[in-house]
Amino acid sequence: MRKKDLGNFEDDHRLWESVTSQVKPLKSIRYSAATEKTLMDRKSISFRNIAGRNAAVTIAKNPVPSVEVTPIDLREGEHAGLDRTTRRKLAKGNLQVDARIDLHGYNAQQAKAKLLAFIQQSAYYGHRCLLVITGKGLRGEGVLRRHVPIWLKQPPIDGIVLAISNASPKHGGTGAIYVMLRRTRKFK
Repeated sequence: MRKKDLGNFEDDHRLWESVTSQVKPLKSIRYSAATEKTLMDRKSISFRNIAGRNAAVTIAKNPVPSVEVTPIDLREGEHAGLDRTTRRKLAKGNLQVDARIDLHGYNAQQAKAKLLAFIQQSAYYGHRCLLVITGKGLRGEGVLRRHVPIWLKQPPIDGIVLAISNASPKHGGTGAIYVMLRRTRKFK
């Protein structure tokens, strides 16, 4: 039996371009986040690069911009994208805390640097549920208590954070925050 002829990559690419140039995107309320510019930028993706037996997906120099993702703030009643069971477990403190950081004693600038490094390191290690202890501050008006939720919703970690919630009393109550990170998927 002889191996299948894989063809010429440039011919395949031209054929793919001619096929996709005739495609008209559907208008849908559900997918309104994908703009026509995003759909047009998809043409810059090289769908396969055949080298010997291995086929790999490679992205061209101009990758498709991702749809803006913001963390879910359970403290404000948001819950879209998080199933009910996980939402309840997170709010009640029934999820296993994989890592924790205590920001007591740091000023805002130091605390932000520590928090960003902690979140990125935790994502690298595959942690899902984190506990960030901010403290309550004087009369419950602490600087870190107000700023940490805002920092969690800003780049560069907004794409890593899935949801935030006030901690249960056993983990510090309103002086601490549960942070749930997005699951990192490994493709083979």
